[in-house]
Amino acid sequence: MGLNETESLLVAKIRARADAMLTDLRDLVAMPTGHGHREGLEHARSWITARLTALGASVTRVAGEARPDWLREGVGGLDGADILVADRLSVLSQGTRILVSGHLDTVHDPRGGFRELSSKGDGTLCGPGAVDMKGGIIVALHALEALEACGVGVRWSFVLNADEETGSFASAQALSRVAHDHDLGLVVEPAFGDGNFVTSRAGSAQFRLDAFGREAHAGRDAASGVSAVEALCKAVVSVLAHSDPAVGRTLNIGPLEGGTATNIVPGHAVAWGNGRYRTHEQRSEVEHAINAVRVGSSPSVPRVETRIIHNRPAKPATREVDSIAAFAIASAEDLGVKAGCASSGGVSDANLLQAAGLPCLDGLGVRGGNLHRTDEFVVEASLVERASIFALLVARIASHRGVPWSR
Repeated sequence: MGLNETESLLVAKIRARADAMLTDLRDLVAMPTGHGHREGLEHARSWITARLTALGASVTRVAGEARPDWLREGVGGLDGADILVADRLSVLSQGTRILVSGHLDTVHDPRGGFRELSSKGDGTLCGPGAVDMKGGIIVALHALEALEACGVGVRWSFVLNADEETGSFASAQALSRVAHDHDLGLVVEPAFGDGNFVTSRAGSAQFRLDAFGREAHAGRDAASGVSAVEALCKAVVSVLAHSDPAVGRTLNIGPLEGGTATNIVPGHAVAWGNGRYRTHEQRSEVEHAINAVRVGSSPSVPRVETRIIHNRPAKPATREVDSIAAFAIASAEDLGVKAGCASSGGVSDANLLQAAGLPCLDGLGVRGGNLHRTDEFVVEASLVERASIFALLVARIASHRGVPWSR
């Protein structure tokens, strides 16, 4: 299709922002937003709010919901899971309403040694959250700013939560509500592989196994004891036997806790786990595998109790999602960038948004790798590359009169 005059100007504006994007990424990465770190999250919220407000958006802060108390991972601080919703839908009375979705949190310890962005000298930059997903936030932010500078009218909102890495339990309801006010979603999780967009994702369940036994002295009174650890081990082995990565159904267990001392038969043991699935049938299989280990009833011992929550339904590649992806691939190709579509076993907030009825294209963020590791990196050139694709995609969606992605 090639670029028209406005699109050429848009791409030029983004290329001129290369240094500014790098500076912004360095600043945002330096804000420690892992583990619910309140100070870092507040700094990041203020920083992004100022930028989005300058674009004319009305920014609202929404309190997160309570998480199930049996989950292992959590968000620290009373306001650690607050959500930002920047609304700029009223700029036009008509047109496709685009929801941009990102998350401020990372998995990295704010007190650890991995805190800043640094160059490896090979065109990549290392830093906590550089690729997942502070680089994606920078891509979307600069694309929106360039669109505004070029006078391209777009109806958009930008939602940013702070508990995505721990399951989005606190923000799920807010994400669902905001999804209903839009026509399609663009999620700035990292690109898949060497630059592919993500059209489908596995579903995810969190579960917990509690085993109960009877405490006793492990030497003089062992015969009267009933080991909760033994009961838990049998349950763990049974659950893991149902994991089959070849078909897309996986079960993982860890961490585990049990007992209080080596000379006491343990009366309680617990394990947390995660299940992934591609289809509704596999979801049922995962649930059956977990609940099948439930034995006994209070106060009998040994007994095993189970709890499970499907926090992210599977995200399929629907006709509407494929339509958005086609626009994205064409936009990349017109910029001389080869891109395709991929399916990921990972999950994101796209799962929740699409479950609420909003067709979502994911993987629109930067290229990089080693996610969740202390050598996480972003390809520096992908900042301009992906921001150009994002801006061009948004501009084309906004100007398109038909709506093949409509629900």
